[in-house]
Amino acid sequence: MALEFRDPIGSSSPSGRNGTIPQLRRGHSSGSQGQAPFGGYGCTPGTAPKKRHRTGVVWAALLLLCLLIAGVLLLRGTIGRPSEPSPRIEPGAIEVPSPGGGGTSSEKADDVRALAEKIIPQFHCRYLVQQLDDRMLENFLTLYQTVADFKAECKFPNRIREKELDALLTLLRENCPELFQLDVKEGIWRTTTGQGDNRVVTEVTSIPYLMDADTYRQAYRECSQIVSEVVNGAQGLSPYEAELYVYQFITSHCVYDLSTQYCATPYGALVEGRAKCDGTAKTAQWILERLGMVVMSVSGDPMDGEIGHQWNVIEINGTFYDLDVTADLGTETDKLLYGRFNVNDRLIRDIYPIRSSYQTCFTVPGTSSTAGSYHARNHTLVASGADYGPMLADLISRATQSGGGSFSIQFSSKTQMDEMLQIFESWDRANQFLKEYGASLDGFSYSQHYQAESYVCSLTLTWYQ
Repeated sequence: MALEFRDPIGSSSPSGRNGTIPQLRRGHSSGSQGQAPFGGYGCTPGTAPKKRHRTGVVWAALLLLCLLIAGVLLLRGTIGRPSEPSPRIEPGAIEVPSPGGGGTSSEKADDVRALAEKIIPQFHCRYLVQQLDDRMLENFLTLYQTVADFKAECKFPNRIREKELDALLTLLRENCPELFQLDVKEGIWRTTTGQGDNRVVTEVTSIPYLMDADTYRQAYRECSQIVSEVVNGAQGLSPYEAELYVYQFITSHCVYDLSTQYCATPYGALVEGRAKCDGTAKTAQWILERLGMVVMSVSGDPMDGEIGHQWNVIEINGTFYDLDVTADLGTETDKLLYGRFNVNDRLIRDIYPIRSSYQTCFTVPGTSSTAGSYHARNHTLVASGADYGPMLADLISRATQSGGGSFSIQFSSKTQMDEMLQIFESWDRANQFLKEYGASLDGFSYSQHYQAESYVCSLTLTWYQ
């Protein structure tokens, strides 16, 4: 497949964030703890009591009783306390992580999730991280902060089995796009005790890094500026429109490339314009999370043992769809096919079953529906067993009336796609087929290409008279 290099954006100086962590303040508003003014029986508070002309033992006893009651109430806190407890201001999520910033995993918080909000950017959008219980989340925060601080070793505050550590490392490598200083190709060494499934990790002894702290800070600033520009450009769009906007941005500014040093990172996709599947998936997650959308990155290995793959799962209007930006990187004609844009949980996962490291602690959501896919929304999805002739004839008629053009359609099965490809191997056969549905190729030539694994075919019509 021919790849065309496209210059990444950033030829001008974008006005993004500066890569520093804003100070977080834990606010407390407290009511007055002083006593309410007490003016005496029958008196307006704050004024001196009027003298009574008649005095006696009864009145003196009543006054003494009132004073005793008031004293008891003050001791119990009934008088002088606020009517309602003051609200606690929770810290917000940090947009820009920086090595050593945003809190420490040893910090004592009333709620470990409040601490997570402080340390992890867009924590409320991290669907898989949200599934961790407090014990595992506290361990994850320790690991996260260790990497943010560029440390090589860490000890966990809670007991953690080796399979649980593998699950946390999967989160760190694939669902924390901001921590791209981590070298995902190298192993992380650990010390363990016990046997089999009961093996317990006592500490992590070696964490590999792709870049040093200074290089990371500069790279992060460059990425963050570009992300901010894309986010600003998507303001006012619906979730689906914003997702489409981000998809088109990434595919128009990045080509598929396995050879560069940073191809597995957002830096490769955003700044260098060259990345592979994990680089583009984490880039999509980063931008879409900044737009407030729930999105995660997942990975799977094919049954034949070949190279694995990474893609996204995104929530649109309450439904989780699979999204694979990489499928449209570097297409031969530079025409986007959208073959894996908001598809069901079979199209990609049947080829790349989700890795076992996800199954230990997480449930990856999905749907059997295709209603949110690009082709379903644009009425170019052929239902299983349906006659695609009328749809194809309509699309070709529109293209010929416009003097030529391109379109793509997605089939529900390989059988349907192969049948159409066979028909269009011959111009005469294709034209005869279309005339049965009231369309014609007269005066036009065409070229076709397809995504075999996504069952998408694309036709480009050119007027030759």
